Amino acid sequence: MLTNYLKIALRSFKKHRLTFLIILFGLTLGLTTVILIMMWVKDEVSINRYHALGDRIYTVFTNHDNSTGVNTIEITPAEMAEAMEAELFQVEMAAAISPYITGVSFDDGKDVQVADGFFVDQEYLEMFSIEFLEGDKSKAMSDINSVVLSESTAIRIFGSSKDAIGKSLKWSVFEFGNDVIVRGVYRDFGSLDVDKPEFLLSFPYFKKMLGDGAHWDNFNAGTFLLLREGTDIDSFNAQIANFLKDRKTESNVTPFVQAFEDNYLYGSFEDGKVVGGRINYVWIFSAIAFFILLIACINFMNLTTARSMNRIKEIGVKKSMGASRGGLFSQFMVESMLLTFFAMVLALVLAAVLQPFFNQVTLKELNLNLDLSQILLLVLIWAFTGLLAGIYPSVYLSKFKPIQILKSNLKGSFGELLARKGLVVFQFSISLLLIIGISVIGRQMAYIQNQNLGYNQSHLLQINSSSLSDTQLESFLNQVKGVPGVENASSLSHPLVGLMSSTIGLSWEGKDPKEQIKFENITVNMDLIETMDFEILEGRPFSRDFGDESSKIILNEEAVKVIGLKEPVGATVNLWGNDMEVIGVLKDFHFESLKEKVKPAFLKYDKAFAQKIIIRINPENQLETLASVSGLFENLNAQKMDYSFMDEDFQSLYLQEQRISKLARYFGFVAIFLSCLGLFGLAAFTVENRKKEIGVRKVLGASVSQILGMIVKDFMLLVVVAILIMVPLGWYLSNAWLAGYAYKTNLSWWIFGASAIGLLVIAMVTVSFQAFKAAAANPVNSLSSE
Repeated sequence: MLTNYLKIALRSFKKHRLTFLIILFGLTLGLTTVILIMMWVKDEVSINRYHALGDRIYTVFTNHDNSTGVNTIEITPAEMAEAMEAELFQVEMAAAISPYITGVSFDDGKDVQVADGFFVDQEYLEMFSIEFLEGDKSKAMSDINSVVLSESTAIRIFGSSKDAIGKSLKWSVFEFGNDVIVRGVYRDFGSLDVDKPEFLLSFPYFKKMLGDGAHWDNFNAGTFLLLREGTDIDSFNAQIANFLKDRKTESNVTPFVQAFEDNYLYGSFEDGKVVGGRINYVWIFSAIAFFILLIACINFMNLTTARSMNRIKEIGVKKSMGASRGGLFSQFMVESMLLTFFAMVLALVLAAVLQPFFNQVTLKELNLNLDLSQILLLVLIWAFTGLLAGIYPSVYLSKFKPIQILKSNLKGSFGELLARKGLVVFQFSISLLLIIGISVIGRQMAYIQNQNLGYNQSHLLQINSSSLSDTQLESFLNQVKGVPGVENASSLSHPLVGLMSSTIGLSWEGKDPKEQIKFENITVNMDLIETMDFEILEGRPFSRDFGDESSKIILNEEAVKVIGLKEPVGATVNLWGNDMEVIGVLKDFHFESLKEKVKPAFLKYDKAFAQKIIIRINPENQLETLASVSGLFENLNAQKMDYSFMDEDFQSLYLQEQRISKLARYFGFVAIFLSCLGLFGLAAFTVENRKKEIGVRKVLGASVSQILGMIVKDFMLLVVVAILIMVPLGWYLSNAWLAGYAYKTNLSWWIFGASAIGLLVIAMVTVSFQAFKAAAANPVNSLSSE
């Protein structure tokens, strides 16, 4: 029986080639989209989830309750891990980790290599599934003079992993450094890790680097906990809520834990509570994949039921010869499943072809590995798609009664017609929503790129100079200012893109001692303000003309407002117990993404801690200037210059949105194309069914434009209905997405108007091709059989 069904299905495909090809192409595109998004989603939900003890590892976060709101960070005091392991029964193990350290120099006596990584303790190695290739993992961080290298770093320095074990290295960063022994080599962190450290140094040395800064008021390290089996997380969070306040009664900080496996997907917080993160994009693209597949299935339903009159005699003969409704239903379902199978095979081929391009867009290393789990998932998608696409046509076609069919007393019901039109409205509603979404995201990205940041970010070169000594840094800055094409140069403590170093140690006369306000702490060198092109509203910048400037401070506008200074220049504030004179006020500038409001900040002078070089270069002959600067840097310390441009770093804050915007454009195009493909097929069938009517109208004097309008009008009404439904929803969802930005574009009416008109034009062009062909045809051809 199944063999007969397959033969009948193949004959039907051959007989109705156009419909078959339209449906096959649509399903192939839909399934290709699903496969690509499935690969992306699988990768997203797998990040950080491969560790053997992962279900018990938790990250300690801290909520800082300031007058400006609750700020949630993944940073704790450096003593946190040790104290929690000692005092909390639920903590089986606690690990400490430094912030990510870049530009660390490693000298083996022959050559110098630069690498990025962490300072960690022995517990970190035991908690996480880090695969050691060489060395004893259980003793790798046994003393302060230990280092563990990634496989690629060990090969880069020593030539091989085995040759690295037991060898000595001298590392240095800023004014810190130490002689260490290589105790282990681990396999490079992979695509399922957020951070990919090239080395791991001993955390006790990091605490030594902090010196007096390693106390409960400073937040400068990460803490991971391995909790015992059966620990109730809500109860544990309630227990540790006062962990910091018990040590510092005036503290405004509340710690809590979140599963380490959830950090990547659930990394957005508001008022101290998680509100999503990348998981939102996982759900959005999963929904896009489903709707695109649904649009392709709707094409199948519409075109199959629309051409039902062409198969009506076949059904009538079979029923009169004893075929049951169930048998006919099975036949049509076999056709659906077979067609979907063909589409799935083609989709796998197309996905494999598109995979390198998709990886380039997503900046991932996705692979379509057809293991057992992947095959089972694809089989489920195939079965779901075949059933979804085929169930309605199968029920519809198998319900006809033979007496009606053989007497030719069969007409489509109003309900069937309404259902078909409703599906078209649904298709174009989804397409319009995607057009609106793409337009709004693109407009916001353009707004960000053109936003005045409070300084001129163009042609600002950033150089990682952590391998330079103080003397070398000063020498380099003096020499580089003489390079042709260099307009100015200076240095500061950390990149000006992203919140990096904040403090609650700023106080002033009249400040409520219970109120703790975070200020961004930016340490700068001379000429930094001039190099960055900051706008000074009052006062002056740091200058060599005024002698020692270490007791001076410059505030931004927001800091002046928070402190409440009416005449800021000349006022005195206290920083960490030292009086500081305010010598200037800067116009607010952005040092975070535009999702965040500008926070209070201050600049202080200390060239010893200003190790990030900033150079403004002239846009003319930029390559030659860059080569000269690079040569000067390499001659000074025999290392390749590690640099970036500040405008590129600023754009990296929106890398996620840019990827999402690009993916949305591609998938939006697929949705619109599929909707038009279905509309094209439906229009072709409508024209074919009304061929004689059109011929009669032409004989009676109807013009080509009148016939064209008659055919196009019905379809355009469906698109207008989709517009009326979706524009309000698009407005609401666009506002909800933009609410995540403190600085955002306006939602102009023309965004929605242009999107609606664009969709109407696309639909009109699609239908008009078939309509014009019918309207311009010779009526003799259509009426010759009468």
